[in-house]
Amino acid sequence: MPVLVPPGPDTRPSDLSYLDAYNSIVSRVRRRGGSGSNGLVIFAGVDLDGLLGARILASLFRQDDIPYRLIPIGGLSELRAKRDELLQPDAENESRADEIHTLVLLSLGSLLDIPDEFPLPPSCHLHVIDAHRPWNLTNLFGADLTYDNETDRRYWVWGDGDEAKLGREKQSWEALEFEPQDSASNDEDEDEDEDDEEADEGEADEDDEDDEEDENGERRPRGKRKQNGSAGPSKRPRRLNEHAHAAHVDQIQRYYAAGTSYGLSVAQTVYHLAAVLERADNDVLWLAILALTHQYTAARIDLETYEEHHAILLDEVARLNVEPEPGAKAAPDPDDRKVARSEEMRFMLFRHWNLYDAMLHSGYVASHMGIWKEKGRKRLQGLLAKMGYSLQQSQQPYAHMDMTLRRDLPDKLDSIAPEYGITELFYPSFTRAFGFQLSLSAADAVEGLCALLEAAKGVKLEVEVEGGRGGGEWFGGTRTWSIDARDGVNTDKSRDREREREQENGDTQVQRKEQAWHVANFWVAYDACDDVALLRKSLPLAMALHRSIIRQGSSILDKAIIRPLRHFRFAAISEGPDVRLFAHPATLGRLALWLVDAYRDRWAEKDARDGKPPKSLPFVVACLNQDTDRFLVVGVTGAPEFGDVRKNKFGLAFQEAADESGATYTLDMFDTSIVEVENDHLTRFVESIQIRAA
Repeated sequence: MPVLVPPGPDTRPSDLSYLDAYNSIVSRVRRRGGSGSNGLVIFAGVDLDGLLGARILASLFRQDDIPYRLIPIGGLSELRAKRDELLQPDAENESRADEIHTLVLLSLGSLLDIPDEFPLPPSCHLHVIDAHRPWNLTNLFGADLTYDNETDRRYWVWGDGDEAKLGREKQSWEALEFEPQDSASNDEDEDEDEDDEEADEGEADEDDEDDEEDENGERRPRGKRKQNGSAGPSKRPRRLNEHAHAAHVDQIQRYYAAGTSYGLSVAQTVYHLAAVLERADNDVLWLAILALTHQYTAARIDLETYEEHHAILLDEVARLNVEPEPGAKAAPDPDDRKVARSEEMRFMLFRHWNLYDAMLHSGYVASHMGIWKEKGRKRLQGLLAKMGYSLQQSQQPYAHMDMTLRRDLPDKLDSIAPEYGITELFYPSFTRAFGFQLSLSAADAVEGLCALLEAAKGVKLEVEVEGGRGGGEWFGGTRTWSIDARDGVNTDKSRDREREREQENGDTQVQRKEQAWHVANFWVAYDACDDVALLRKSLPLAMALHRSIIRQGSSILDKAIIRPLRHFRFAAISEGPDVRLFAHPATLGRLALWLVDAYRDRWAEKDARDGKPPKSLPFVVACLNQDTDRFLVVGVTGAPEFGDVRKNKFGLAFQEAADESGATYTLDMFDTSIVEVENDHLTRFVESIQIRAA
């Protein structure tokens, strides 16, 4: 199947790019205009990257008047159910499968054997846009199963350019894929080689016109395919000897065993397409910036990779936004939607919180000061006092702090924070203006959208209202966060969008109520991408989420329930006020990363005392889902240095450990480092992980 490369100056004329794939989608819609919105279906993973990628792709389709359906997908079982619903005809509507002509998978599918999972109808094409790595090698190197010529491709893989580095994996995959299975093939080859030589010489000239050069300059056949759909060599391949076969198998196993990682985000991939189509504007650029920021703040990419992509997006910001002259003051503009570069501090939502809480809830500060202990909090207060900020001033809303204190904050941090080991406090980022309503940094917008995806519905969180700190009932306090509250959110607009979406998807009100909460949260966050009031409303929810993470993380550390096993640390949560909240994979993953940050300096000091080099900091956290009586288990691999990222090897270890231990488990997430295990089977599952993690 064709692997698409990002458009760029180094793209060769023979390379297929994102533009070729998009033109294929548009042309198929034009040819089959009568199928309406049922013909083009987008399956989007319910993570932030899938959400942002879907927003950009949907905007491109709308500009081309292309009808589509967008379906959020929460896991593998849900994907298969939706697939069968769309592609398998039933007694009521036998022509339903024939109406589907294009499927698009966003933020899912890279690890699946796509041709096996999606046996498409004859006239249907499928596109995979996913940042999860590694790729299933069949998706990269397996020939399309049914196409008869190069212009009739059915499976399209949107790559990021790194696929060209998999030369050895490709060679091993092809050697194993085309290896004869019958034991007598070697004897038959010797007899057939002599008979085929003369025939091959006569046919060579006729086949030259159908051959084309591959990326290595070798000729490969076009036209006819093997019976099983794979493009094999012109002669029957010989069976590999035992040593060669083992070497190829080992090469493939090492590729998968290296661990999971992340490539170019889905939103950035689709943004590159928008730029080539000359449809890039600040709206889609901002979504691409949010996707990159999320990858970095969630420890999916390292600082070097982030800065590389940041430089590319910075050029786009300069191209689409006119910066004022140095020293000139920009006139207030209610329609201002500009994106500007900025230096972001590693303090959590500090522009919308207060300085003390923003530093307290920062994983970076927690790592260096140990804020889960009273001694660590005293150190934080000492840092603020040394900078000249009283505790009362630090606990004021940041927007209400003295202007001089806010202006001097970066310089004072640069001069004093290194004394406390805080040296990497800033990183390059972006901010965006929303007229007179709001100015948001990319990191703040990411926190708000992630909070909506995780907790807009399905859980109850207490959030502070303005003036609530110590104010009591009359002057503030807390309240339960709700999407239907009327403070700053246009609920009528949200409900109108809900009704429109029900009509587009053919869903009744009863069906909408039966939807899983993760799907409902997807649509809330989807609306927040262009609803400033809703995005502002999400910020208190994000603060409440971080309070819960700090509270639960501090409880884990204070009670010393972390088990230091041989190859990783393990902690299990089975009770507490926030146990229901951490039954969400993304929230539990945040807690695991916070624990890694909190322990990083401690482990580094221990390794230094023992004379050992710093090593990775794998952590496994389990949380009991009281509704299902199952433990949700998340594994993360923390790097010894802040800003570095290591591949996560828990995905394969989880699957093998569950199989070997006999534990009842569900591996349903697209992130393979997340698994559900029966309550009674958790102990033996963890014991088996110790063996596999070695």
